[in-house]
Amino acid sequence: KEIEEIMSTEGEVRGTTLKTDEGFVLREAGEEGIKKAEEELEKMGYPLKYSEINGMDFYPLGMRALSIIAISKALNFDEKKIIEMGVSAPRGSLLIKFFMKYFLSIEKTFAKAGEMWNKHYTVGDLKPVDVNIKGRIVTLHLTGVKLHPIFCKYLVGYFSSVGKMVVQKEVVADESKCYFKGDDFHEFNLRW
Repeated sequence: KEIEEIMSTEGEVRGTTLKTDEGFVLREAGEEGIKKAEEELEKMGYPLKYSEINGMDFYPLGMRALSIIAISKALNFDEKKIIEMGVSAPRGSLLIKFFMKYFLSIEKTFAKAGEMWNKHYTVGDLKPVDVNIKGRIVTLHLTGVKLHPIFCKYLVGYFSSVGKMVVQKEVVADESKCYFKGDDFHEFNLRW
């Protein structure tokens, strides 16, 4: 039932997000890890071959969460490892690297965060609500995406990595508000 609920989530995601999962699993567990994750997806009723994913194609949004869940189950990844998975994702993205070079200031980069989100996801609205350079904190709100709590953990890692790329310092991210905790949006805080 939970899987069907996830897969009924409206929206699509670019294949490149699933390819980052593949890259992480290959580094962590090799081809055997990919095979285990694919077997787990098949058990869930949504078979997927990572090698056949086209990075620019769109896939059902639910596959974003199912991929992370399958990897987590197949390889016994805990919450910390899912966050690490999120941290590694932007490092390999040419789109993110280009984006970071083009928008040099912290303010400009986070002002364009929503545009970057929309290049990967057909649903959701990502906005910076506080960019406080002096206080060393950026707060982002994500609305319109209620996928699965594991995706929230992944995004904590993802946003901390993007933040580090922008501010050139270690960034600690957390999620202070969440749809799954009864809030009307996700709120991520990035501190350095």
